Amino acid sequence: MSAEPMARHESARRASMAAHPSNHTPKAPGTDHSGEPREDELIPRWERLRLVLVQQGLTDEEARTEVVRIGALEVWDGFASDLREHRRAGRQNEANAAAVGLRSMQGATLPILRHPGDVVVARSALNRARHRLRHNGVVLGRLQDRPDPLRRAERAFGILEAFLGLA
Repeated sequence: MSAEPMARHESARRASMAAHPSNHTPKAPGTDHSGEPREDELIPRWERLRLVLVQQGLTDEEARTEVVRIGALEVWDGFASDLREHRRAGRQNEANAAAVGLRSMQGATLPILRHPGDVVVARSALNRARHRLRHNGVVLGRLQDRPDPLRRAERAFGILEAFLGLA
């Protein structure tokens, strides 16, 4: 085979490998196409988890606060993953925004862990984290011309707070 047909063959092989279903990366659960969390997907998912925890012997309040702790950790993990990806790709501004998001959420789960079943403490921890996310998101929005990168986390924490309100 000459160089040109070999290059076309290799190019076609790479394109077919990239299109293979095993290489598909699904969007995060409970988000829409813009990456924004969706209440109509997340609350039923968390409600199912709450029911499983209640069946395992936790009280309703303990199960609710544990679901909130797990949900907050999922948001944290998503931002940590974004931070690693942005750093790996050399996107410093995006990495800095993800780091600000992580600092804004820092410590949100500790009060919930220390006071299992205390819905008031959990709601307060979420509210403080949302306030920090909102404030830091406004500051970031002023510094960069892109949309607020922390809005996704703020919205997720708001949905978690709404989940607690269903008690």
